[in-house]
Amino acid sequence: MNIRTRLALQFLVLASVILGIAFAVVFMRAADFRKEEFIGRMKDRGNNAATMLLQVDEIDDRLLRKIELASPVRLPEETITIHDHADREVLRLGDQHGRSEPTSELLALIRKDGTYYSNLADRELLGFSFRHGDEEYVVIASGLDIYGRRKLKNQAQVMLATYLIGVVLIFFIGRFFAMRALSPVQRLVWEFQQIGASDLSKRIQLDNDTDELAQLALSFNDLLARLQDAFQVQRNFIANASHELRSPLTAISGQLEVLLLNPRTSAEYERALRSVLEDMHALNQLSDRLLLTAQVETGAAATGFGPVRMDEVLWVARDEVLRMDSRYRVDVMIDEVEDESDLLVNGNETLLHSMVTNLMANACKFADDRRALIFLKSSTNAISLQVRDQGPGIATEDQERIFEPFYRAKNTGGTKGHGIGLSLVKSIVLSHGGSITLDSKLGSGSVFAVTLPKAA
Repeated sequence: MNIRTRLALQFLVLASVILGIAFAVVFMRAADFRKEEFIGRMKDRGNNAATMLLQVDEIDDRLLRKIELASPVRLPEETITIHDHADREVLRLGDQHGRSEPTSELLALIRKDGTYYSNLADRELLGFSFRHGDEEYVVIASGLDIYGRRKLKNQAQVMLATYLIGVVLIFFIGRFFAMRALSPVQRLVWEFQQIGASDLSKRIQLDNDTDELAQLALSFNDLLARLQDAFQVQRNFIANASHELRSPLTAISGQLEVLLLNPRTSAEYERALRSVLEDMHALNQLSDRLLLTAQVETGAAATGFGPVRMDEVLWVARDEVLRMDSRYRVDVMIDEVEDESDLLVNGNETLLHSMVTNLMANACKFADDRRALIFLKSSTNAISLQVRDQGPGIATEDQERIFEPFYRAKNTGGTKGHGIGLSLVKSIVLSHGGSITLDSKLGSGSVFAVTLPKAA
């Protein structure tokens, strides 16, 4: 069942229940009014008969019968009886038509309560007390409310027919308005279907930006924008990674082919093998970084988060960087802390180690004196790490793209690298809920500042 039909049915049920309750209340009120009106007529007839018989001396029971028999307001199958205190029948108007006489118990009940009403087989009866002087009489009037019940029955038929016709109209009207209300959704569905993975540049057109459907369209457009960016990054990543992987593989293949062209001396074989080994190390480092980047971007590494001491990460990373090149120097300065928990962050130790190692190695690689200065500070809620160097600096136009995968600044052409280290660093920092900034000027070195939240 589609939403349009479901909404129409829900509207039908709700409106039918409300309409049915309203009609039931109207009918019950009409029935109460008919009953009250007929009781009033019976009481007026009884009062009138008792008054003329008991209070008008010129009228006796025979004359009263003739008067009442010709009365235009006489009730259908009307019967009026008057009883004195001894339960004797003083007056009878009309015929009982085989109905039972009032019992002493009924007369006593009327005297006690003052009034009595009953309804049996559409015949209604009203008994009430009537006082004349010191004497108390009981007047019982009964009859059939033929016209009142006929009007009530006709009203019920009209209301039932109106209800059934109304239910049918409500369904079709509800379906029509549901269709109109959902027409923007159908348009959105059609526009969604026009968007494919091959072209994510299309956007949902908005008539307004205030209702819920417009908000949905805006959210979907935002999602498309993020997907487009992600697909573009993925395409760039694949293209650049293919290029970076091809370069060392091509170099290895070329050196081996040249080596096999002619017989070589042992020294030549050794030099060639060392060059191939160096390219293999570069290829292995590149693949490791690509793997780490994929883990960070997919969130797979987040499952291994736990408390990590940043000072220990710094010392381990420092030893690794010093082993990379005997010319490298790394000076680490850590502010004094009152407790070791001031240096704890919640993260993945392998990723944090990779982040610090990349920053240290980059600083040493590009600095003129091959020296990196590391500052670790602890504040109330965060830990800050600064990596400084005295290198050539980074141009302003390069700073905006330095954290993109495989992007390298223009003044790094003579230095080996793949342009993936800083993009990996930024991904690791962001995955740990931190931030990274760069302060650099050409000829004045660079300062990378990383801020990470403390472990809770």
